[in-house]
Amino acid sequence: MSAFKVEVIRVGTVTKHPSADTLSIMKFLEFPIIFRTTDFKEGDVAVYVPIDSVVPESDSRWDFLRDKTGKFHGRIKAKRLRGIYSMGLLSPADPSWSVGDDVTKLLGLKHYEPPEDIVMGGENESSPGWFAVYTDIESVRRYPNVFQIGEPVVIREKIHGANGRAAWHEGRLWVGSHKNVKADRRTIWWGVAEQYGLEEKLRRFPGVEFFFEVYGQVQSLKYGLAGRLGLVLFDALDVSTRKYFDDKDFLRMVGELGLPMVPTLYEGEWRGLEAHKALADGKSLISGAENIREGFVVKPKRERSILELDRVILKLHGEEFTLEF
Repeated sequence: MSAFKVEVIRVGTVTKHPSADTLSIMKFLEFPIIFRTTDFKEGDVAVYVPIDSVVPESDSRWDFLRDKTGKFHGRIKAKRLRGIYSMGLLSPADPSWSVGDDVTKLLGLKHYEPPEDIVMGGENESSPGWFAVYTDIESVRRYPNVFQIGEPVVIREKIHGANGRAAWHEGRLWVGSHKNVKADRRTIWWGVAEQYGLEEKLRRFPGVEFFFEVYGQVQSLKYGLAGRLGLVLFDALDVSTRKYFDDKDFLRMVGELGLPMVPTLYEGEWRGLEAHKALADGKSLISGAENIREGFVVKPKRERSILELDRVILKLHGEEFTLEF
């Protein structure tokens, strides 16, 4: 999961909503925000409350989130207002706060976490230490200039499921969820490991940790697998060096394993967020799926890192996905 932060910002360039006289639009980084024109003007200091924030019902500043029946809707969701996409809210900032301040705790806000299905539990075992937790991926909207124009990248579909990992190392197969090492073979992660023969196949690459998504009867998007599970690989890491493989090496290993991988949406030069944004929407490319995409993940063809992110890899959720879920 990417870092959750509710921060104080300075209102940037403001434009009028094309279809609503009382509304205006601004962008914080690449997050579009619609607000009442009379509430803020360019240069004001405000709090940006991103989507999937959960605000406390006890705080009267959020009373406007009650519907006509009085029911409180405390989870902030993306919306289309008169046809224009908006991601989050602006709220007045306390005069003592400064631009850049993280006010998540001061405001009592939390990040929304979807309820976990009971099949995702199961008994855990102690981590062997080398079994890495996958990279937390931030939004490309927050870091729109990380990729250089013309840089070779690959953009792949982001699958709406449950993150997993597996490695053949120290004479056995290790299987885990995103954060835990799973001992219980009745869990979905061991279920797909056995279904796809990982214990036998991953012996070809001892000491390589493969990351995968379990999809189907896991989350809201089913990908045509009613009551069943599927697995797609999306990355790999050398457990001895703690380094991720370049994309060409990852593709070579997947090909030798004969296992499915996440669909590729684009491979070529990075041309800027606006040029690639539409790839986050549309029908999933998973075979047999009839549902929309969750979004995409973009990374350079050759692994690199920067101070702000450590590893350069970013994601973009589709507009239709954020509006529906």
